[in-house]
Amino acid sequence: MDENELTKNELNKRRSICVIATAILLCATGTISLKAEPLPFVIQNMIVVLAAAVFGGVQTSGAVGLFLLAGAFGLPVFAGGARGMAHLSTIRGNFLLGYFVAALVVGFMMKVPSADEKTPVQKIASSCLAGYAVIYVFPLIKILDGGVQMFAELMPQLVPYFIADLIKCLITVPLVALLRPIAAQKLN
Repeated sequence: MDENELTKNELNKRRSICVIATAILLCATGTISLKAEPLPFVIQNMIVVLAAAVFGGVQTSGAVGLFLLAGAFGLPVFAGGARGMAHLSTIRGNFLLGYFVAALVVGFMMKVPSADEKTPVQKIASSCLAGYAVIYVFPLIKILDGGVQMFAELMPQLVPYFIADLIKCLITVPLVALLRPIAAQKLN
């Protein structure tokens, strides 16, 4: 065995550390939000998309799952210190459920990083944009469930969030381009 090759056990340890570190980062950033109505502005969605594009969907969806479980069991890890199962059934909570799906979608689009390939920026950009868009699916379904009137009232209020997420996407893409090759070296 080449001294540069990692054992399967060592790789699993490194990947587990990435999952735990991402989950801790998601939990820790719950307190970092800009209060606004109807939703707070957060960076947690950026962490999800960034991690999924860098590490892959399996690791990141595992981290998001741990984050959601921590909040569901009462730890104040959601934006503004929110917590509990009841929070997950609100429109705000539906965004959190979207994090899990976004991690899977971005990870599926990006695949696991490989030291043998350089990921094209177009692929990074489209994957990240898809991830940010997927996060809105569950909340929009919940809003539509409230009727056309509710949808018509809330959609204009969501425009600043769309703009903020587009800016986050513009920041995420170069970060992924920088971090993904490092992850490929350390996790393969």
